[in-house]
Parts: sequence; structure tokens; C-alpha cells
Amino acid sequence: MKSTCEVRGGIRTLRNVAPLVAATLREHSDEVLAQRARAGEGAAFVELALRHWNGVHRIVRNMLVSDAAEAAEATFRTALGSARAFADGVPFRILLYRAAVGISLARLHSSPAQAGSGASRSLAGRVREVLGRLDAMDRACYVLRDVEELSFEEAAFVLRTSPEIVRERARRVGVALTVSLDARLA
Repeated sequence: MKSTCEVRGGIRTLRNVAPLVAATLREHSDEVLAQRARAGEGAAFVELALRHWNGVHRIVRNMLVSDAAEAAEATFRTALGSARAFADGVPFRILLYRAAVGISLARLHSSPAQAGSGASRSLAGRVREVLGRLDAMDRACYVLRDVEELSFEEAAFVLRTSPEIVRERARRVGVALTVSLDARLA
């Protein structure tokens, strides 16, 4: 279910301009790059964006109907602008996903109209339409588990809940999607 992001072409050109710097940065862990980006190193920020843009964009696109690219950018600004230290053993990608879900939920709560507007003929559009009518936390559980393929434990960490709750909510959404899409196809 993973797809390529359409927005990243502008960032890729920076990598082509400085291939030696980019090759060196690719060798570093996300955590090292995030620390360097917080210290003001723009190339480290670009490398992190290249690594994680698709996943973050998929999360906010599936959570929100509009403004997904802007919400993805806000996610990177929030995660990298944070002065907090990384939690021991938690991958940077998971912290980014936590920020993406948090920003999406905040936008949904401040503007509930985003949750279900816009119709589409494509299967992906119909799935997003059904997701838009569901509870935001149920939707987040489904997106993290079935779209981003996080483990129940990773999704629970992102959502600050238990793996059992993630399992139940993701299952509930799966059933709702199956019923809704079966009814529309018939």
C-alpha cells in the first residue's frame, strides 16, 4: 500500500548538487542526523526528509482530506525543532510518526469538516472517504498498522496507548472498511 510521494523532487536536486556530502550523510543514523539538523545543519535535515517524507506524508494524507503536504512539513518542523532528547531505544521514524499523528489529530479536532469531505472514484479515494467518517483514533490505528505496517507495540507507542487497544481499533476499522467497500461495490 506504500506509494511514492509526488512532492519530493525539489529536495532530490540538493542531493545531486552535493553527492559527496549526501553519501556521507547516508551513513549516519537518523538520531545522529536529527541532532545535526537541530544544530542547524541543513543537509542533515534534507537527508532526514528524504528518508522519511513518504511515510509521514502517507500518514497525514490518510488522516486528513486536505493540506497533507503542509501537515507533513509541520511534522518535520515539530520533530526537529523539539529540544527534547530522544527516548532510549525509540527509532526516530517512530517519533516522526507520533508527531504526524499528533498534528493530524489536532487539525481534525480544530476543523472536523476535513474528516469526510471530497469524493473519489479510485479505490484509494474511497478508502480515504470511509476513513474520514471514522473516529480519528481508529483511523490512526489503521493507518499505522495496515498502511505503515508498524508493529502493534510501535503503533501503541506512537499513539500513547496499549497494543491491545491498537489491535482492537485497527480490527474494527478493517471490518468497517470491508463492509463499506463491499456495499459500494455491489
